[in-house]
Amino acid sequence: MSTDRDERTTATADRWLARGMAILMIALPIDVLVRILILKQHPGQHADISLIWIATAMYVAIGMTANGVAPFGGKWWKMWPIIPLVAVTNTVVLTLIGMVHTWADLILTITLGIIGGAAGVFLILFILRGIYGVWERRTLGRAPREE
Repeated sequence: MSTDRDERTTATADRWLARGMAILMIALPIDVLVRILILKQHPGQHADISLIWIATAMYVAIGMTANGVAPFGGKWWKMWPIIPLVAVTNTVVLTLIGMVHTWADLILTITLGIIGGAAGVFLILFILRGIYGVWERRTLGRAPREE
């Protein structure tokens, strides 16, 4: 087996690393949901997994953006469909763990999920766009952006 590194082996390694990262980003939230919904564990017992998941996702997002990879291929609007997903997931999880008792609780949970999701998505996009703008100015100079 050859130990030489060239573009082909580097690209193959990058593809496998990206697949592994995708599996990690899917498996950790599923593990946390299983611990919450099925095992009925106290949040302190799975907070470390949640922190690892969030820190890893933020590290990758900020690192890629700071190195010139436009988040979502420059199509920022692709992030907004996540808001209803966050609202529905929060509502289902809170209902299953017994925190939604009345219709008012349900409406409040959905409303806060949409507002919180929109605020979170806007903040993340704002931060990543700022980081990408810094990379553009540093790498490409002060020329106006093409959007």
